[in-house]
Amino acid sequence: MSNFEDGSYGSAKGIALIAKVLAGRCKMRYTRVAAGKGYIPEGETPKTMPEPAEYVMDAKIASISNPVDGECQVTIQINSADVETGFYCTGLLLYAEDPDEGEIPYTYLVLENEPEWVRPKSSIVGKLATFDLIAAVGDVDTVVAAIDPEAIATVETVNHLITDHNSDPNAHGGIAGESCVLVSEIVIPTDGWKARTDETVDSEYAMQLDIEVDGADETMFPHLALTLPSLSIAGDAVLCPTIKSCDGYVRLWAKRTPAAEITGVLALLSAPHNGGAGAHIFRVPAQKWVELEEDESDYSLQADIVVPRSTVKASPMVAFNIASLPAAQEAEICPTIQAFDGFVRLWAKNRPSEDIKGAITLLFDMGDNPAHLPTATDSVLGGVRVKEGSGLRIDEEGNLSINAATPKEVEELYDR
Repeated sequence: MSNFEDGSYGSAKGIALIAKVLAGRCKMRYTRVAAGKGYIPEGETPKTMPEPAEYVMDAKIASISNPVDGECQVTIQINSADVETGFYCTGLLLYAEDPDEGEIPYTYLVLENEPEWVRPKSSIVGKLATFDLIAAVGDVDTVVAAIDPEAIATVETVNHLITDHNSDPNAHGGIAGESCVLVSEIVIPTDGWKARTDETVDSEYAMQLDIEVDGADETMFPHLALTLPSLSIAGDAVLCPTIKSCDGYVRLWAKRTPAAEITGVLALLSAPHNGGAGAHIFRVPAQKWVELEEDESDYSLQADIVVPRSTVKASPMVAFNIASLPAAQEAEICPTIQAFDGFVRLWAKNRPSEDIKGAITLLFDMGDNPAHLPTATDSVLGGVRVKEGSGLRIDEEGNLSINAATPKEVEELYDR
């Protein structure tokens, strides 16, 4: 039995492909990954293998990273749901597209020393086996791959997508670094309500309604303010205090269909990088609530949620996930919350029976600077002040101008 150190090995054909990519003849494109359960035969090396030893199945390409220092990371997945018979994965072979030869073996990941057990779909406990393969790409600066649409997004991948999204100048229809707030009047009709079909959350709010809203997307945080005549109608229908923003619409829930139209104002807020309004998704573990000592209020428990953007000048609002509403109601969480520097505080009468999830929205006065910009230096991007008498002026629209000296002032300056 052969014995190779764990690691990635580039094939001779793969090295030749790099030269073709650098010559501009093609792109570096990974096509698929094959998994095997055998050992590399005597006389062979990872660089000469046309397929993995004892091929079992194709794995999924879940994501790839941009090349750094001549290397690219490829994340590979094998889902137990796709496996008929369990096996120990001892090798993965990444294939690439060559303009002359078609699909070629590119990099072999050797797992012989520490093979990964892949459970079959008949197993009581399923498993998602994930592997990170490092492929050498030389001076190639762009790599693409046939990403499998059924691959499961990892936390790292999701965070990377969120970062890319937030840095997009067109994200949320606004400007990068600024908040986006969509405000519109809304009419909640009596028709269109239907019975909920999902069984993943409490069924107390048995009816749901989707209302089209231009500009809405699933990253936004909605808040609804009802008109006075609609309050009693919403109360009779027991309109859920939580609503959900989706791509192109918002979803509402109620215990029963409203007897008449409900009107109000809908605000959709996106999470900005600095300034304006901001939103923060949170989860408060049940054990995190702390008993207050010598507290005269009925709300004897408190929990602090870390929100880096929070300041004492912020006005916080909270919206619980619909799945957390029963637990929040049983705990009688106080409707008033308070913002501090770096965190937000909640109170409750009873300890929640489970973790509470939701979103906190922070509103700031236009004059406040919740981002706490550092003082700008020659190497730090931050805030600056225009000193009176410096010759630099700024008008109400933010335009900077230089107050140049008059010829007489210049003459007097040189006569000194």
